[in-house]
Amino acid sequence: MALKDILAGSIEAAKRRKNLIVFFISTHVILLFFGQWMVAQGYPGVLELREEQLKQIQELPYLKPLMGPLAENLPLKVLYTFSFNLIFGAFVSTTLTGLVFFFPYLVAVWRSFLVGILVAGMEYSPAMVAVFYGTFILEFGAYCISSAIGTDIGLALLFPERKGVSSRKEALGIAVRDGARLYVLVIIILFIAAIWEMSGLHYLGPMLKPSSG
Repeated sequence: MALKDILAGSIEAAKRRKNLIVFFISTHVILLFFGQWMVAQGYPGVLELREEQLKQIQELPYLKPLMGPLAENLPLKVLYTFSFNLIFGAFVSTTLTGLVFFFPYLVAVWRSFLVGILVAGMEYSPAMVAVFYGTFILEFGAYCISSAIGTDIGLALLFPERKGVSSRKEALGIAVRDGARLYVLVIIILFIAAIWEMSGLHYLGPMLKPSSG
């Protein structure tokens, strides 16, 4: 099958899932700005969570290769980031968890809120702002699609009639096939996101720094 046909099939699948995709886009955007707003309002519990997360950033296991053996190798950092985000950021945490249909939503709420409180109030250069929002739009755009796939799979198991069939097995098969088509877009977007993010951080430095408090 030609690449053009594969992309066309992926776009058609996205159109069929557009309501779920728009739902997750709205969730991510609202929670991002809600997290920033709560920090600006000075809610003690949120500020404590923010400080704790900032302290732990350098200790996150998946970031250590980027700051260690891969630090000077941009192509490998891009490949590592893309692979991690695809496997764990998208598939495991937002698609596989969709077997319980509401789990991808909970992941979306937590992720976006956490990013919102972490970046709130930080002073960035215009270039770093472009890196952050470009990364957010691309990565979380891909996660909106992968979350829609997972949720659709979970809903197909609960309500097979959504797929025009009475058998859960048939409904699951339809949802999985549609999801496989959609993952073409997820892969493309996450690869572009990894190039954008790692190139920016490689030349501008880290976006978030550990708290010294």
